[in-house]
Amino acid sequence: MTDSATELRPAVSVDAVMADLQGRVRERLRADLLRHGASPSFADAQLFADVERVLHAGVDSGTSNALLLPELLGDPATWRLETALHLDSHRASAAAAVVTFVKRRLVLPVVRWLFEYNRDNFERQRRVNAVLFACVQELAIETAKLRQEVVPPK
Repeated sequence: MTDSATELRPAVSVDAVMADLQGRVRERLRADLLRHGASPSFADAQLFADVERVLHAGVDSGTSNALLLPELLGDPATWRLETALHLDSHRASAAAAVVTFVKRRLVLPVVRWLFEYNRDNFERQRRVNAVLFACVQELAIETAKLRQEVVPPK
């Protein structure tokens, strides 16, 4: 009986089921975004799918080692979030020692507590920045490809 039962079951493609599920999720997301005031251009389901594809490509390639924009921005010290604290003093040597001592004993513990309190936020912001850089890169690639189709390079 087991052999005849398996013969009667139709073959189900996992890829087809996943594609259908992803399509329904995409459609629900599109409807929710439109309902909450997203661009009216998202009424076009194909356009929404294309935008989602480009943004997914950006998110998937969001590692900072594979991005062009950080290289174009130049020195990371000018644009990357700096979380290290440097305790220096511009004062004369005797006053500098007192000021640095006060900073280390009073200010540093408070700043360290604030840093620990916000560390997760700093990491989230770093991740969002990397993903946004990747999305901008994907959009630049798409724009360059479209320009090549419209005006072939010489």
